[in-house]
Amino acid sequence: MTFQTRLLSPALAALSLLLPAVSAAAEELPPFRQWGAETQEVLHKDMWLPEKKLYAERINLETGKPDHPSFMWGVGVQLSALAAAADVDPDKYASHMREYADAIQVYWWEHNGIEGFDVQPGPRNSDRYYDDNAWLVLALAEVHEITKEKKYLDRAEATFRFVMSGEDEKLDGGLYWRELEKTSKNTCTNAPAIVSALRLHQLTKDEKHLETAKRIYAWTNSKLQDADGLYWDNINMEGRIDRRKFSYNSALMIRANCLLNEVTGEASYLDEAKRIAKAAEKHWINEAGGVSDTGKFAHLLLESFLELHDRDKDPHWHALVTRCLVHLHDKLRDENGRYPGHWARNWRRPLRSVMLLDQASPARIYWLAAREIKAR
Repeated sequence: MTFQTRLLSPALAALSLLLPAVSAAAEELPPFRQWGAETQEVLHKDMWLPEKKLYAERINLETGKPDHPSFMWGVGVQLSALAAAADVDPDKYASHMREYADAIQVYWWEHNGIEGFDVQPGPRNSDRYYDDNAWLVLALAEVHEITKEKKYLDRAEATFRFVMSGEDEKLDGGLYWRELEKTSKNTCTNAPAIVSALRLHQLTKDEKHLETAKRIYAWTNSKLQDADGLYWDNINMEGRIDRRKFSYNSALMIRANCLLNEVTGEASYLDEAKRIAKAAEKHWINEAGGVSDTGKFAHLLLESFLELHDRDKDPHWHALVTRCLVHLHDKLRDENGRYPGHWARNWRRPLRSVMLLDQASPARIYWLAAREIKAR
């Protein structure tokens, strides 16, 4: 049975007719672009704090009251969502992307002689996470590519310096998760640090970034990769491995391999990206298109499939992402355009509150899928 004959969703059937027609897809409004715009509109209405020019961490839907500015993890996902939106529709989103990218400098904080993004705006006692900052390196790199403004590349490099301050020789290398509690070295820090180093290498041509990427890549594979290709969560300072698997950890290593293939031309990296991706699909994607993980992790897995599709041109990966996103939109989105935290369950209970992370994640991946169609 072909992929097309299994399509049950009218939205997906309509999309499958659009994809072969490159010129039509470029002229008409693809569903993913519409869904990204709708998700961003609801998110902005719910969570924008105009007096601070920041987004809230959460909104209580019963009272309509947003709380404090988002923690840095949510900031990184939302800035990346705005960057993807601005890449597809710069007239509508580029200005706001810049506004937000500049406003989040209130999170920038110096502690122990090094600057980096804190979890909340200061002044306050420092509580910085290396993984949060790695996400910001990637987001700011995208902002730089869209705006061509050097200040965003400078900020990305400054942020990366903080990320790399989390590396030492204990456990033979690797990066910690958190600045103040150096109790574990996590894939969620090391994997995006590899991707960050490679992106900065592409933008600056600095060979030191490539050397850094290869060093952390080797360490992560030696300490945190399972035999099936997927990645465990962390290793503590006694050498005990936390064998939980979250989709975003393997996702960033798929992207790392794709970028290493692009930068070095070595086919082995692309082969490894495919191996990890096949294992990830088997582990997390169900037949209906649900992703058996939370959205804040799952959107990064789908992004990695799109990046792999860009490299190997296998239509399977685009079809897989399409199936997952139609399931997300048709089965999980509520009547008000909001999304629950988990992406596998059919959620029909009223949402009492929503987090920025849970809304920015679908916005980001919808816009990335729209960009892929635009590029065809």
